Amino acid sequence: MDDRTVDLIFGGSLKSLPPVSSKIVRIFTSSTFTDTTMERNTLMAKCYPRIKDYCREKHGLEFQVVDMRWGVRDEATDDHMTTELCMREIKNCQRLSMGPNFVVFLGQKYGYRPIPTYVLSSELQMLRDELAAGGVDVILLDTWYKKDSNAVPPVSVLQPISSILVNFNNKRVPKLQAEDQAIWWDTLTKMQKLFRKSSLQLYNAGKIDKDTMHNYFMSVTEREVINGVLNVKNTKNHCLAYVRYINNINLQNLKKASNFVDILNRSLDAEASKLLADLRDVRLPNKIETTNIQKYTVEWIGRDGLDNETHGEYLNHFISHFYKNIIKLVDRAMRKEDSSAQGQIVTEILQHLHACNNSVKVFHGREDDLNFIENYMTNSSDKPLVLYGEGGCGKTSLLAKSSAMSLDTWFAEVRPTNIIRFLGTTPDSSALTPTLISICQQISYNFALPFESIPDDLVPLTAHFKQLLTLASQQQPLLLYLDSVDQLTGIGTENNKVSWLPTRLPPHCKIIVTCACEEANPEVSKEYDVLRRMIDSEENFLEVKALGEDLAMQVLKLWMASAARDLSNYQWRLVSNAIGQCSLPIFVKLVFAEVCRWRSYTKPQDTHLASTVMDSIMMLFERIEKQHGRLLVFHALAYITAARSGLSETELEDLISLDDKVLDDVYQYHLPPVRRIPPLLWTRIRNDLPNYLSEREADGVSVMNWYHRQFRDTARERYFKNMNMAMYFHSMIADYYLGIWGGGIPKPFKYTEIQRHRFNLADKEGVADRKVPLQPLVFTSADGSSKRYNLRKFGELPFHLVRSKRFTDLYAEVLFNYEWLHAKLNCCPLQAVLADFEDAKLHVNKDAVRELTLVADALRLGGAILGQFPDMLAPQLVGRLLPEAQHAAVAALLEQCRRAGRSHCALLPAHHCLHTPGGPLKYSLEGHQFAVFGFRLSSDKRYVVSISSRVISWDLSTSDLARDLCPQLEGIMQNLELSPDNKWAAASTNNSVSILLNMLTSEYITLENPLEEGETVRGVYVLNHHMFIYGPNSWVQYSMRGELEDTKAAPDSAPYDDEHWEILSIEFRDLENLVLAKWSGDLDDDRLLVHFCKSGTWMQPLKCRGAFTLNKYWTKIYTSDPERGYQISIYELNEEQQTWNKIEELHHQYTDTAEAMLQLKRGKKDRMLLATTTYSFVVWDLNNVIPRGNHVDDKNKEEGDDKKGEEVEEKQDVQEKDLRLEGIVLKLPHTIRNISTKMTLSNSFMISNNNTYAVAGVRKNLYVWSLETTKLIKVLDAHFGRIVQLEPLTVGAWNNVITSSIDRTVKIWNIDNIFEQVHKIDRQELPIESISLACDVPLAVTVTRSCWGLWDTSAGRLLAQLADAPLGAIVTHAHITPAGTHVVTAESGCVIVWDTQDRQVVFKEEQKGIKQLLLLEDGSKLITIDMLLATDNVDNLAVAHIVARTIPDGEKIYTVDYEIRGTGYRAAVVSADEHHIVAPGMDKSSRECLHVFHARTGARLHRIPVKNSGIKDMQSIAALPHKPHWVAVIGNDKAGILDIKTKRHVRFVPRWNGACTRDGKTGLCAPSRGGLDLIELKRGTSVQQLISRAAEGVFSIITMFSSTDQYVFYYHSGRKTLRVFRTVDGKAIAEYRAPAEVTGVASAHGGKALAIASQDGCLTVLNIVDPYE
Repeated sequence: MDDRTVDLIFGGSLKSLPPVSSKIVRIFTSSTFTDTTMERNTLMAKCYPRIKDYCREKHGLEFQVVDMRWGVRDEATDDHMTTELCMREIKNCQRLSMGPNFVVFLGQKYGYRPIPTYVLSSELQMLRDELAAGGVDVILLDTWYKKDSNAVPPVSVLQPISSILVNFNNKRVPKLQAEDQAIWWDTLTKMQKLFRKSSLQLYNAGKIDKDTMHNYFMSVTEREVINGVLNVKNTKNHCLAYVRYINNINLQNLKKASNFVDILNRSLDAEASKLLADLRDVRLPNKIETTNIQKYTVEWIGRDGLDNETHGEYLNHFISHFYKNIIKLVDRAMRKEDSSAQGQIVTEILQHLHACNNSVKVFHGREDDLNFIENYMTNSSDKPLVLYGEGGCGKTSLLAKSSAMSLDTWFAEVRPTNIIRFLGTTPDSSALTPTLISICQQISYNFALPFESIPDDLVPLTAHFKQLLTLASQQQPLLLYLDSVDQLTGIGTENNKVSWLPTRLPPHCKIIVTCACEEANPEVSKEYDVLRRMIDSEENFLEVKALGEDLAMQVLKLWMASAARDLSNYQWRLVSNAIGQCSLPIFVKLVFAEVCRWRSYTKPQDTHLASTVMDSIMMLFERIEKQHGRLLVFHALAYITAARSGLSETELEDLISLDDKVLDDVYQYHLPPVRRIPPLLWTRIRNDLPNYLSEREADGVSVMNWYHRQFRDTARERYFKNMNMAMYFHSMIADYYLGIWGGGIPKPFKYTEIQRHRFNLADKEGVADRKVPLQPLVFTSADGSSKRYNLRKFGELPFHLVRSKRFTDLYAEVLFNYEWLHAKLNCCPLQAVLADFEDAKLHVNKDAVRELTLVADALRLGGAILGQFPDMLAPQLVGRLLPEAQHAAVAALLEQCRRAGRSHCALLPAHHCLHTPGGPLKYSLEGHQFAVFGFRLSSDKRYVVSISSRVISWDLSTSDLARDLCPQLEGIMQNLELSPDNKWAAASTNNSVSILLNMLTSEYITLENPLEEGETVRGVYVLNHHMFIYGPNSWVQYSMRGELEDTKAAPDSAPYDDEHWEILSIEFRDLENLVLAKWSGDLDDDRLLVHFCKSGTWMQPLKCRGAFTLNKYWTKIYTSDPERGYQISIYELNEEQQTWNKIEELHHQYTDTAEAMLQLKRGKKDRMLLATTTYSFVVWDLNNVIPRGNHVDDKNKEEGDDKKGEEVEEKQDVQEKDLRLEGIVLKLPHTIRNISTKMTLSNSFMISNNNTYAVAGVRKNLYVWSLETTKLIKVLDAHFGRIVQLEPLTVGAWNNVITSSIDRTVKIWNIDNIFEQVHKIDRQELPIESISLACDVPLAVTVTRSCWGLWDTSAGRLLAQLADAPLGAIVTHAHITPAGTHVVTAESGCVIVWDTQDRQVVFKEEQKGIKQLLLLEDGSKLITIDMLLATDNVDNLAVAHIVARTIPDGEKIYTVDYEIRGTGYRAAVVSADEHHIVAPGMDKSSRECLHVFHARTGARLHRIPVKNSGIKDMQSIAALPHKPHWVAVIGNDKAGILDIKTKRHVRFVPRWNGACTRDGKTGLCAPSRGGLDLIELKRGTSVQQLISRAAEGVFSIITMFSSTDQYVFYYHSGRKTLRVFRTVDGKAIAEYRAPAEVTGVASAHGGKALAIASQDGCLTVLNIVDPYE
């Protein structure tokens, strides 16, 4: 297509559009009925399946064959519609097919020459008159043709045969049927003669032209060839012809011969032969290219003439020729197809422009609505316009019409960019991300911007989209039309589909969207409600209503006129009655479709109209069932309705071909050559449902689905009333996607009684290959290079297995199937995988739910990693689910992880090492890079919004990241507030910058400190339309655009103005009602002053201390009473006097007047008051619903929560204490106390559903008390850092608590699982700094700053954490002996030897400044090297001491020292034979040198200048394992090898980092910029590139060989992944994404495993499960 056309399409022009290229190859095969049966059956069996596979696997195309003869027995069908259907199908193939669309087979038979079904009444009259004038009887024509005056001009219609010959279709009584059929053939012949005779006479008389005459002579086949080849412009790319001559046809056997030639009166039909010869030998070869026509000559053999046996060679040639040529045409078309980004988007835009045109063509009326829209388009409104209404009310057409009007009239003067999308109708407009990408591409093209800069990820993509809108100008406005925004799917739309829409548009940009809204159906109106919240202006909403009776009739008349139809007066009255009942466009359309079929002679009892949409659709279904066979229609439509997202034509044909109920009905009376459904049958049904089935994309395939929701509902109502039927269809579809009968596996069936009787069959059963495809998870090309995932299987199979209640298959094939989970994660978002589990959980029995939940939650917990590294599935599942392997299904899944998972990631955890679901922790939400200083829950408790240096919100029901925004702010955000409608979030940072963020669109503005010089921002607050920033003495009010509206000073502190006060916090209900608290500014002076402004008037302030809170309606204050120590009093507002009066005193423990009150919070609905004091938590149960019978005595009490009890205050007996006023005290353990983080804020606690438990977060732990007994019953190790905030999340069935911590995570805890076994993962408090593993036993030691840990590496258990000094020890080194008997550590300036068994110190001696420990002689000898700086340190020189001792006694063997540079100690090495110690240091003249000592005696042997090695910048040194005298000096980009005996340079090795194999042949090159090579150490050349040298930024890298040299390990701190390669062939076998930053890697268990130590204090052992072994 030329550039101008492309420009027009991108501009959104609706004029002269080229056709759309499709995803289908669809060929029409034309031939006569009987003479090509053998060829067609062979193609069906042997060739089509191969072409289908080729198209699907090579190009992702769907291959379909339209063979209108195959499987259809009678040439004449009752209603004479065959010819018309054939022509229509040829058009469809030409419109849809990619490449070839028409193949003709011609032999020696001209074929069936029907009489016309429709004849213009005027023409029929001429013919009739001509005959009558010649004295011929025309009674036959008058009997069989009836005049239909509803046609304009009137047409005479050939009547259905059975309307006159009633037994024509009566298969049950073959004798009567045969009689009627004979009569019909005789009648037909007579009528043919009449037509031919009269038309010839008229032609000769010059009254009609040749073509009109030829109509009465032509065969169906010729008509097809004319439409398929002769009238086609470009036959070369679309058409094939096969011509076959049979020599020596035996005319003695007329019955057989008549299959191959035209016979008339027992001899050849000369007229037919002449017509055929002209077509076959003249017109066809003249038109079609020689490359596209193939001729065959074959001999007549035996009785049958042609036969598979005797003509095998001919058939094989024919089939391979056919295959090659179809493939050639498909490939050629695909090469032409512009598969670039631009080509794909042209296709996408075109589909929508065509759809728009189709809607505009039938649009009439609605002037008022169009005026309203025109006004919007041309005024200055900066918000989108929403057209809303019920399903079928015409929103789509109105939108399309607006788009056309904009181009034609409203913006005719300028050059608008017209972007229209009918969402959900094409592959790229169904999910949000591809839709936005294609819209961005269209805008970019029009403004000449590159496509490359369009991001793929939703969050930046949305921002980019909004940026592009600003390009609109007066000369080039941007107009966006989005139909059915509520139909969007995919990432980012799970919770609401419209939040990405910009709520403020730049100038010259307009957006119109349509959205369903039905009062009776809140589910449907969900998105509409969100739009109402986003766009709060009435003039931006237009309700699209029904047409109204007058307009509906007017539209109907216009449609009828354009269809050239009319109705009789009686029929018009029926129509107007129906439309009086309902005038929705969808109903009018259904009425139109029905009345178009009415003829003027239709009997009144057959002209019935329903009065509702559903009844009309029911009638339509009923009519189609009557016409095409009830079973076939029922099953075909039921399959489409049952499918999750529709079915492609091929899938539907396959499904029916597997459905023996239908085939038995279709093939009741004969045996088909291939047991499949004849394609014609479905084609005819679909033809009767025009426009009701839409083609849209699902999973990369073009599928049919109901266009309107009403159709789906009606089909469900009609076909799924019976649950067993619904299960039958779901089960059949499940079998299809399981591929049970795919790839040639024959499916058995039972013969019908009639078949057995007619064909004398002995067997009751047969089997037949149904020619349906295999359904692998992944299609891999023959050479294994390219992969395409079977997205249809992932989309449909789980859905149908659940609904057919086939749970065993569901578990085995889907939910507990590693290959399935892995493949689906690779091509679908995690949400799609989890949705299968959620769906199953709703349908399975209770026992299975736990296992499903475990696997789903394991995937959910690993979501962040799996989203990026789907190959981590096996390690994730194994690491999380090992403790739950007692469940059979889980155990089987883990076994598959080991077996199949190793080919994706060969590192599998040897023990439980990741958080296991099912316990108290529900999710850990990660993503922050700094401490999470605050979070807030949305008012519906669906989202949590949290802040650190970025703002992240998560969907709490799925744990998905909903928003992640990193505003480039100085400092860390601290105070976070959400507006009441959750649309806005505001926060301020520690250096007084504030941010206002639109949560729906992610747009934000930053506000610099607006306060007086020297004042810092103390906090922010946000309402739906205003934002506030406050400091110590004032607050500033802003609009949502960041415009300053007002500044107010703090209210006067009188009568307490003798002291200094500053603002602590402000809370607003609206601009007139607010609460403002002041404090002293000093945490040690805990006085407070509470100011309250009611309806704009300030009340007198209330002075109190410690903490305060108000009730829900702001009529009471609860606070510590300065007169009563820290005991709480309740004050009530007296509005007349504008003061707060004390009304009630609360009590808790008598001693607690001294315990400071740190925080007060009110419970849900004011039923409770919750207090935090220095040593405990207190609950006042204001409705007295917590039973106290089992409470521990007063000295030891606990906390409480929001009561669900009635809001009635129960009156207590006077003599006992009023329990409402007595606090329930929950004590913390002795050594633990609460501290205040900020005035009035401290550790929070919450009360669980049903008031069972109280949960508090103190330090890193969660404390749980029983409210029944007030005892502390559980302490959970919750975070690695202090808990900053804790909030209850108890809504509906959820009984959760949320905590956030300075360890950068937000965690959600499930209180119902509080006593479930916690599968604890051992970890040390501080990051691990180094690891050392024993060789002979599975033990390891790790160093953290405060202690050393002893680990059992086989089970991942931390056996002990030891240090010699219980407090304040600083451990720097720890090594375990190879046998694991002793551990040597350096701690706080001492060297210590421990006995591993007893965990006791066996030797200790002071040695300060230890830099290195070395174990020699199998761990029996210890070398320590320390370094001390000289006090004066003039020359930056220091002395290092080498001390050798025995293990375990610590006897000194020798001490020796050497000079060293005072900065940067470099490690010494021991030679391979342990004879020498080589230490880098300085010589007398301060030049770098290597000191060489004798390892046994300590004798100094040499000082070798480093420059001998040729390396200037020594980084480190390494001893070569195969040459005891060689030491390598490692420099920046090369290494030099020295011989320590001769002191000479041996050679250079470029690019080497010092790691090498034990034979000294191979080393590693791993520059910090990225890349990894295996190098050959003789010359330094690369043997194998393991990681290409893309610059990944400079990061720290850990890389080494395994202890057996089989593998290379490579950890990259930027990617946070550990990669493993095989040394022998360089194959990558694993990329393991560790959950936390890795600090050490070591080879373990004899090279069969590796241990990784990490920042979070864990030591994980991963087994290497090599897939190639």
